[in-house]
Amino acid sequence: MEIRVDVKGGAAAAGLLLSIADVMKEKVSAAMAEGGMMVETDAKAMAPVDTGALRESITSVPSDMRCEIGTNVEYGIYQEFGTYKMAAHPYLVPALEGNEQAIIGLIAAAISG
Repeated sequence: MEIRVDVKGGAAAAGLLLSIADVMKEKVSAAMAEGGMMVETDAKAMAPVDTGALRESITSVPSDMRCEIGTNVEYGIYQEFGTYKMAAHPYLVPALEGNEQAIIGLIAAAISG
C-alpha cells in the first residue's frame, strides 16, 4: 500500500511565510529601538552628574531585533556597580528595570499588530 501526497503552492506558501517573518522582524526591531530610547532617556536622568560626560555618553544602538544601551566612558561601570572604595550609583540597570513592562508591551503590540 502506498500513500502519496502532492502539495501544490508550496513555494508560494514558503515565500509568504518568509515575507511574514521579515515583517515581524522589522516590527520587533522597531519596538526594540523605541524601548532602547526609553531606557536611554531614563538612564541619562539617573546618571550621577559631575561633569555631565557620563550622562552625555549614554547611547542606545538598535540592531536586528535588539538594542544595546551603554556608555563608552571608562568609569561608567564603576558608577553602576561601585568598587571596594566607592558605593555604586546605578543608572543603567534601574532604567532597564523601570521600563521592562513597557518594552514587553511594545514587543507584544508589534507581534500582535
